[in-house]
Amino acid sequence: MITRYDDVTELFAALNAHPGRPALTFYQGRTPAGQLTYGELLTRVAAMAARLHGNFGIGPGDRIALLSVNRLEVPVVCLAAMRLGAALVPLNPGAPPEDWSYVVDHAEAKLVVIDVVFRDRLPDWKAKVVAFDEIGEILDCDAAGDAPPTGEALAVVLYTSGTTGRPKGVALSQRAVLANAWSMATNFGLEQTCQMTVLPLYHAHALGFGLMTALGTGGHLIVAERFDPFAWAEIIRRESVEVTSVVPSLLPALLDMRVTADKVPSLRHILVSSAPLSAALARSFESRTGIRLVQGWGLSEYTNFACCLSPAMDRELLYDDDSTCVGPPLPGTEVKLSPTGELCVRGHSRMLGYYRDPEATRQAIDDDGWLHTGDEGRAVERNGRPFFFITGRIKEIIIRGGEKLSPLAIERRIFEAVPELEGHLVVLGFLHRAQGEEVGAYVEAAAIANGERQRLSTAIEGLPPEIRPKVLIVGEAPIPRTHTGKIQRRKLQPLFDRFEEARGPLRIETAP
Repeated sequence: MITRYDDVTELFAALNAHPGRPALTFYQGRTPAGQLTYGELLTRVAAMAARLHGNFGIGPGDRIALLSVNRLEVPVVCLAAMRLGAALVPLNPGAPPEDWSYVVDHAEAKLVVIDVVFRDRLPDWKAKVVAFDEIGEILDCDAAGDAPPTGEALAVVLYTSGTTGRPKGVALSQRAVLANAWSMATNFGLEQTCQMTVLPLYHAHALGFGLMTALGTGGHLIVAERFDPFAWAEIIRRESVEVTSVVPSLLPALLDMRVTADKVPSLRHILVSSAPLSAALARSFESRTGIRLVQGWGLSEYTNFACCLSPAMDRELLYDDDSTCVGPPLPGTEVKLSPTGELCVRGHSRMLGYYRDPEATRQAIDDDGWLHTGDEGRAVERNGRPFFFITGRIKEIIIRGGEKLSPLAIERRIFEAVPELEGHLVVLGFLHRAQGEEVGAYVEAAAIANGERQRLSTAIEGLPPEIRPKVLIVGEAPIPRTHTGKIQRRKLQPLFDRFEEARGPLRIETAP
């Protein structure tokens, strides 16, 4: 039975039982660049906690911002902060410096730990800034002197990458983080399993399913500096990786590398989440590679995952109709559909609230503790259990002439005719004087040659009039996405402002 821990004090006590077992191995490309056993990891975490406390005064309730790509020191700083009862505030290395400044200031970070490669890009901050290498050189305190944290101690503040406005800080407790890891480990039957993460540790997906599930089950986590399709299969073979996870936008790259199950014999399945997975892509990947996919769904406000298919479940569920199933609720989680079709979640992994934003918290969590996710969905019942499907974002639904249209469903119809455009075309709504909203589409110019352009035009014109895009914009710029691959449709809407009276046959325009 997989043990559920309430806080890191309980977790560390369990990890002490197997000090010689490998805990973390770091790869840069194909090259192993460091490994820590559990004994070495716990020693480094204790030393880091002592130094953060003794030299920077970090203690319970403080926030430590972290700006780094994947490297072996990132989990050490994360766990050291939790040992002190402090909270980690990850910064997205791909974001502009002004976004870093907003997060550091809003979180009231006391310290910012950075990879030295970012030093020249840093704005002026009130918080003390220290590089990993500088921590190793200048800190020498031997004892942390901290009180053990409780399960309700703030563990991490994840700033969501919203499509409009300022990001909100999702405040998660140690109990929520560890409970979510326990539920995913239980779902996947992880027990001293070798896992690999190619996703950034500053995101909930890799932090929760990768790091915390591995630690909570005495497993071995392979941490790649970044996703490298050329090295992916080689690392899995060398380390006998059994479980890994990706976002859907990475699957085509693995198909291009002609990855197949016989090249990664130890791999049991790949978890896919953080963005919509189309049935066409899932079918194509499984049929061409022989590698099993498992899909999950959740959001930062619920730590990470709320629903997930089990690897042992019927494969028909993944491919039901034209969408893919994200599974039933995980242990300890309740999911329901509101009267408007919105998915609502409550349970042990729910956020404490939005950091320093009580009004946004009240809007997101109702009086009965249900978190309103903003995702639209549907459910089917199998053996008395609900299995959920994501049909779109409530705020992205196109309301044309009073009828609700799902951009995801329209995209799927187009991809059935032109599958190679998946990931390179997006459907969205734009303001229209006659219909209120009208349907538009944006396609990356690099993805269409003359043949694909004609096939795309034919596919669009063959759709029913009520869902047919009226304007197709061909643009040089890539489709805007968050760092986990979620499409940011709203950022494309200004391109359609001049078409508020569009009518008649399909208009194909070039983005300015």
